[in-house]
Amino acid sequence: MSRQKRALVVDDSKSARLVLRRMLEKYGLIVDTVESAPEALEFLISNRPDAIFMDHMMPGMDGFEAVRAIKDNPQTATIPVMMYTSKGGDLYIGQARALGAVGVLPKTVAPAELFESLKRIGLINERRSSDDSDQQDDEYASERLEDLSQQHPQAPVVEAAASTSQPHDDNEPVQNQLRRMLDEQRVEIRKDLILGLDTAARQNREKLDHLLDEKIEAFRQQLPPPARRPSVFPMVLLIILLFISLAWNFASRKEGTTQANYATADITTADPAEPVTTQADNPAAPDLHGRENSGERIKQVWQSVGWALNQDTDYPWDEIALDGARMQTITKLLDRLSSNGFTGKLVLETHTGEFCLQGSQEKGFKLAGEDTTLDQCSAIMNPVQPTDSPATHQSLAFANLIASSPWLQDGAIEMNINAIPRSEPLVAYPPREPATKAGEWNRAAAANNRVRIQLIPE
Repeated sequence: MSRQKRALVVDDSKSARLVLRRMLEKYGLIVDTVESAPEALEFLISNRPDAIFMDHMMPGMDGFEAVRAIKDNPQTATIPVMMYTSKGGDLYIGQARALGAVGVLPKTVAPAELFESLKRIGLINERRSSDDSDQQDDEYASERLEDLSQQHPQAPVVEAAASTSQPHDDNEPVQNQLRRMLDEQRVEIRKDLILGLDTAARQNREKLDHLLDEKIEAFRQQLPPPARRPSVFPMVLLIILLFISLAWNFASRKEGTTQANYATADITTADPAEPVTTQADNPAAPDLHGRENSGERIKQVWQSVGWALNQDTDYPWDEIALDGARMQTITKLLDRLSSNGFTGKLVLETHTGEFCLQGSQEKGFKLAGEDTTLDQCSAIMNPVQPTDSPATHQSLAFANLIASSPWLQDGAIEMNINAIPRSEPLVAYPPREPATKAGEWNRAAAANNRVRIQLIPE
């Protein structure tokens, strides 16, 4: 003898649970009922029914959420779930099946339709006889009334009387039961209508928001890009180097004046009988003519510095600091300094910006859109310069330039590369908060993505 099948009915409506339970019991099924999705999940911990009939609209966790939880659990994933709801339509049926439900059963289901659904999910195998079919179809219209009568045993069951002289007041319990049933159905219909209208309004609002965002983005792309504000850092560096040059020039002139005074004192105090030694006669005399030319060399070095500062030392987010145009600028600067006889240190400070990016290491990164918020960024980083090590800020071509450059081999010019930690930015970033726009953040990152050049003469 085969095992008797079990079914679980989950519905917050007591009358709906009783109606479906009564209909299922007519097919020889053992029926358990619960009134909420959390109770159903708790029931499934220690019980395993052969099928679940799930209402959609319930307070707290709705039917779709419950189906998702059941299908995510390996212990209950194979139990067939049939949605038992007043909702319908191809879209709803598609959503239910996408979550794992085997179908949708309307709350006004006819016995024939219920039989086919039970047969499809394997709860019954044999066909009903024609007599059973007719009998169940006849009883379907009175099932709700019988179930409500069981809920109120104190109400007397009204027997059909042959006599037409029975008092009219004897039908009052039946009328009260029908009135309560209609009130409950009215509440159910109103709840379904409100939830349906709310869902439709939310979907329309999301569509309108998406369409508006597309229109705004298309309009923004048609606008000309904002004018780039000039950076103040070249001017600051220019002023610093000007002071260094003036101090160097002043010290050189002071030294030359002091040595000239010493020479004058030697000539004044010398013995008149002894001849005065001129610079031509004394090779050890100070080379005053060479010092006169030092001012010209300083001027030429200063022109080289001014040329270097006029070059664009910032660089794109996806390039290495010491590569490309920056390497060409430094090569030309070394040539100018060597031609002008500069001796000292050429210091290169590399600064790295942290950009708001979208993408991945496998597919590649790109700058996030202007209106993207920081919490939507895939990463805030510099993908081509992940660390603050000087080695990561140099390309292979630039490393070869340092190793083989003739301007650096004679020792007159020494090059130092300092990778400034990105924790010490040149320009302060906006607050790193979820609502901060990526456009504002990336503009600050671009201002920090640059190379600074310093000259330290000996």
